Amino acid sequence: MPSALLLTHNALRWVILVAGVMAVVRAVQGLKGDRPYAAARRAGVLFMVSLHVQLLIGIVLFVVSPLVHHAMADMKATMADSSTRFFLAEHPTLMVIAVVVMTVGSIVAKNGPDDAARHRKLLVFSAFTLLLLLAGIPWQRALVPGMGN
Repeated sequence: MPSALLLTHNALRWVILVAGVMAVVRAVQGLKGDRPYAAARRAGVLFMVSLHVQLLIGIVLFVVSPLVHHAMADMKATMADSSTRFFLAEHPTLMVIAVVVMTVGSIVAKNGPDDAARHRKLLVFSAFTLLLLLAGIPWQRALVPGMGN
């Protein structure tokens, strides 16, 4: 089960990155006046929902992962090893923050006074979320699941 979950978690990052880029693009188009907020809102909600699904899969992986169980047995050694520390502390922390930022951003943008403000807020929160994701993605893992490094 963990390998199927890990494969899904690994593959879903591409869906999330594409959804995030689309949210940013739609927000920029809206700021230019090319699109109504509804189009940007759909892209933002898709980004947010995919982040929540990824978070749920990540939590299950965290609970069942042999790496996590081994790392928790000796926290001093874990924190001294940058690779293990990344998977035990840095990756989950950055990803939870990214989910919270995008969730708050979606709500804040939706409640903006007009479409321009909504687009602007969606752009800021989506772009910041993407930056958090890019910082927290384990790029040392295979870019395409099952294909090696």
